[in-house]
Parts: sequence; C-alpha cells; structure tokens
Amino acid sequence: MNPTNLKDSAKQSTTINTNGKFLSQQQHNNESRYECNQRELQNNQVISNNRLDKKSVPAAINNKDHVPRSRNKCLVCCSPKILMIISAIYLIIGFIHMFVRLANYKLCRDYHAKLDSTTPITLSYDPSTISTLNVEGISYFYDYSKDHELLITQANDALATNATIQIHVISTQSSDVQFETSITPTAYNINFVITFISFCCLSIPPRCVVIRVEVILPQKLTNLSPINVNSNIFNVKFLQNTISSIPYPYPINFKTTNSDVDIENLLITSASIQTSSGDIKGSITSVRNEVHIESTSGDIDVSVYANTNVIANMVGGTSPRIGLKSTNGDIDLQLNVSNGIVKPVIDVTATSGDIDANILLASGINDSQITINSTSGDVELNLQHSFEGQYEIKTTSGNIDLNIGNDKDHNGLGRIGSLDSQGFLIVQSTSGDVEVRF
Repeated sequence: MNPTNLKDSAKQSTTINTNGKFLSQQQHNNESRYECNQRELQNNQVISNNRLDKKSVPAAINNKDHVPRSRNKCLVCCSPKILMIISAIYLIIGFIHMFVRLANYKLCRDYHAKLDSTTPITLSYDPSTISTLNVEGISYFYDYSKDHELLITQANDALATNATIQIHVISTQSSDVQFETSITPTAYNINFVITFISFCCLSIPPRCVVIRVEVILPQKLTNLSPINVNSNIFNVKFLQNTISSIPYPYPINFKTTNSDVDIENLLITSASIQTSSGDIKGSITSVRNEVHIESTSGDIDVSVYANTNVIANMVGGTSPRIGLKSTNGDIDLQLNVSNGIVKPVIDVTATSGDIDANILLASGINDSQITINSTSGDVELNLQHSFEGQYEIKTTSGNIDLNIGNDKDHNGLGRIGSLDSQGFLIVQSTSGDVEVRF
C-alpha cells in the first residue's frame, strides 16, 4: 500500500472513530433527555392523580353512586334577608293578636260593668214540684266565658214559694246570643247559645257577650225536698241574704263544671257543692246537718262555722257533718265548732294534694270524730289545744311530726285530755309527711 492510501485510510478511520464517538455521545444525550422527560411525565401524572384523588374522595364519600349533588335549599330560605322578613311577619301578627285581644277584653269588661243597669228577663218555677234547675251554655263560648255569672241567693219575701230567675244579657249584636227554656216533670232547663265563633278572642271588629243569671230561692217550701242546681261554663256565687239572715231551710245540691264557686257567708241546713275543673272558696257561717264540698282538678279553701246561736230555733239536732274532698287539688280548711254542738264529724280527704286544716273545738266538746286522709300529699293539722280523745297518726313513705304540749317526739298512738273523753282522731298519709299540733 502506498503512503497516500495509508494516509487516506488513517484519515477515514479517524473520521469514523470521531463520528462514532460523536454519535455515541449524541445518543447518550438523547437517552438522558428521554429519561428526564419520562420522569417529568411520571411526576406530572402523580401530581395530577393526587389532585384528582383529593377532589374525588369527598365526592365518593358523600355520593357513592357519583350522583351530582343538588344545591342546599336551606341556603335560600335561611338567608339573613329571608329570616328578617319572616321575623317581621311574625312580629306584625303578634302585635295584631295583642291589639285585638285587648280590644275584646276591654269591650267585655265594659259590658260586665253595665250588667246591673240592664232590664232583666224574669222567669219563675215552683221548686216544690220541680226539684232541679239546669243552667247551661252551648259553647261557642270563648276565653272570656269566665265573665258569665250564675248567682244563687235567697228571697227577701218570707211568703214567696216560687224560685225567681233573672237573666241579664249584653251583647254586641242582638243575634249574638240566644236562650231557650224547657220544662220536664222534674227539671227546669235554661240553655244559652252563642251564635258567633271567636277563636282565642280574635273577633274583628270586637264582639262580646256577657251573661248573668240570678236564681232567687224562696225562704221556705211547701215540702223540704232538696233543690238541685246544675250548671256549666258560668262562674258561680252562692250568696246569703244579708237582709233576712234566714238559713236555707231545705237541702241544696249544687254541681258545676269548668267554673269556680265562691261561697259567701251561707247559713244552711244541708248542702252539697261540687265542681269539676274549678276552685271552691268562701265561708259557711252555719251548718245544721251536713255540708259536703268536693272539687276535681281544683283547690278548696273554705271557712266553716258550726254555730248553734244561728240554728238554735230550728227543729232538729245539732250534730253537723263536715266533709271536704279534693282530687288533684289542695285543701285549706278553717273550722270553728261552738258550744252546744254534739259529736261533730269532720272528714277531709285529698288525692294528689296537700291538706292544711285548722280546727278549733269549743271547750267541753270531747266527742268529735275527725278523719284526715291524704294520698300523694302532705298533711298539716292544728287543733289549737282543743281536741280530747284517742288519736292515731300514720304515714307511708313520709315523716311524722307530733307536737303535744312540750313533747315533740310523741309516737303516733295515744290519748289526750280526760279519760272519759270520746273523741277520736285519725290522720294518715300515703307518700307524704304529717305534722300535727295538738
């Protein structure tokens, strides 16, 4: 090989080697770039997946079926502006309600004050032949039904034998109230109907009806059969004739519902007074034979005086029986028994109520029979050093506190007073405490 060819061959070899190195370097660079790009793509994919996971996980938790979430409707109704509008509406309604109630209340109060000036409708019947009087209201009666009154009193005329009924009515419109009477062989019936409806006293314009029924009983009857009076709705006042001061010579049985009974200084022979969903309060100045007072879902607060000075001229004994009974209500009794009373019987019973009794027996009364019984209530009895006889005090699920003179730890059985005394006292309570002061 000539030198020229050797040079060309060497040159070519050098070129090949050089190109080979160049190509190898370029390939290496390309591979490096490819790997970098791949790593960058992988990183981007990971970041993208992480973002997707953060967005998709709550959705998957909240909605496993991948149902698009609906807009929360509360965002509309509970917005501050809507709440302010609703509050304003309620406030306006409240003011209107208060204004209308006050207007109706004032109207009824004004009508009530004018009752005495109205001309009454007068009715009468003979209680010797018709023993029962029913005075009732069919209630469209509204909140102010407590303004309707039933008064029971006694005639001034000693010769009168009929019972007189006087009806006073004031109403916004004459058609607002109607009444009718009917007679059966044993009962005289008066039924009132209110012809408009008032929801919670919301009458616009204001409307009102006020009724007063006054029953004037005679001082005597041709026979001494009981007089029965039944009522509902009306508040009752049982009054004594202060002019004649003559005791009612016949038994009176009175029963009412949804109303209170107020007794004012009665002089009675015998009486039974009962109410449901109402209170009984007042005073009985004298009782000859028996008085029974009973309330359901109401309290009893009465004073009773057994006074022989008032009933001395009446035929019969002087051994009165006083009975009080309450269910779902408390009893507060003040009882005075005067000289000349023989063997008074006192029975006080309360269920789901407390009893507070103060009993004063006149000196020399040593045969009284007293029973105090309470279920689910406490008993407090004060005998004011006037009781003589045996006593028995007991309670279930409660404490007993006896005060006999200076002895405050006496047991529940014993005798107080003279050995020949015939009085007997029993006090018992279930689920309540008992305190007796002799």
